[in-house]
Amino acid sequence: MPINKNAFIRYRVIDTLLRNKDFVKTADIVEKLWDQHDLEVSARTINKDILVLETDFSAPIEYDNSKKAYFYPENVAEIFPSLDLIEEEINALTFYAKTLQQYRDFDIFKDFTNAIDKIVDAVKIKSSQNEVTDRIKIQPENFPKFQGSDLIPEIISGFDANKKFEFIYQKHNSTDSKKHTVTPILLKEYDHLWYLLAKREGKDYVTTFALDRIKEFKVTNNNCEDVSSFNADEYYDHAFGIAVPEGDVEDVLLEFVDWRGRYLLTAPIHKSQEFVEEKDGKIILKIKVIPFHELHSKILSYGDNVRVLSPESLRLRIKELLQNTLEKY
Repeated sequence: MPINKNAFIRYRVIDTLLRNKDFVKTADIVEKLWDQHDLEVSARTINKDILVLETDFSAPIEYDNSKKAYFYPENVAEIFPSLDLIEEEINALTFYAKTLQQYRDFDIFKDFTNAIDKIVDAVKIKSSQNEVTDRIKIQPENFPKFQGSDLIPEIISGFDANKKFEFIYQKHNSTDSKKHTVTPILLKEYDHLWYLLAKREGKDYVTTFALDRIKEFKVTNNNCEDVSSFNADEYYDHAFGIAVPEGDVEDVLLEFVDWRGRYLLTAPIHKSQEFVEEKDGKIILKIKVIPFHELHSKILSYGDNVRVLSPESLRLRIKELLQNTLEKY
C-alpha cells in the first residue's frame, strides 16, 4: 500500500531521532514534526507510526519503561530502501533541493523539494559523504511571494485535465476588467514573476496574462482547443522579455566598456548574442531581437557602460528616454 507524504515524513523523523538520541519520548517526536515540517500530530498517531515501523520496516524499536521513552539498540541497519548513488549525484540532488528553497512559499514547489529530500534520505550515505553534503552552502536569490502565486497549483491541475480556464483580468495600465475564457498553453516565469500564455476563445493568437492580475479564476468543464503546434522556444526566439511584440527582427549592435562587455561574454543578455569585435577598449556584441520596451529598460540599466550602435531607430529611442529622464532632475 502506498505511503502518503505526511506519513513518510513522520517515519523519517522518528527513525532519525532514534538514531541521533539515546532515548526519544513521544513528545520529542511531536515537537520535531511541528518545528521542522509544520505537522500537528497526536501521541496516538505517533504510537501507530511506531507500530508500522516495527511491523512493515522491521525497525528494532525498544521501549524503556523507567524513562518512558523509545530507543534503538546499537548499530541498527538502514530500515528504508536505499539507492546506490555516487557522491556527485548526491551533491547534485542536494544542490537542486536547496535551490528550490527560493520557492518555499509556493505550495506546488514544496512537493518538488519534499520529493528530492525523500530521494536523498533514501540514499545509504557513508558518514564521510554525509559531511560533504552538509558543507554545501547555497544562497539563491530570494524574492517575496507575489500575488497570484496561489493559482499555480490549480493552473497545473487544469493543464493536466486539459480544461479551459475562466477568469477576470485587469491590465496594469487600465482600470477596466474583462472576463476571459482561454485554452492554456504555457506557464512561464520571467524576472521572478509568473505568466500564463493562452489562446482566447475566438482568437487565433497567443495572449500573455500576468498571474497577479487574474481574479476569480476557475477551471471549466470545457475541453481545450488543440494548441499542440505551439512551440515555446520558437515563439520566444527573438523576444526580449515576456512580451512578443509585432515587428521586424533586427540586428542590435551594442558597444560596452571593457569590463561590462567581458562580463556579458560569460552571462549573455540574450540567447542570440554574438561577439562582434573588441576595439579601442570596447567590446561590441550583437543580438537578434524585436526591439521593445523591455529591451529599452535593459539597455538603460547599464547606464554609461553601453552605447547603441544600431539600428538607428533604437539608438534614437534610447537617446529620447535618457533626455526625458534628465528633465526629471
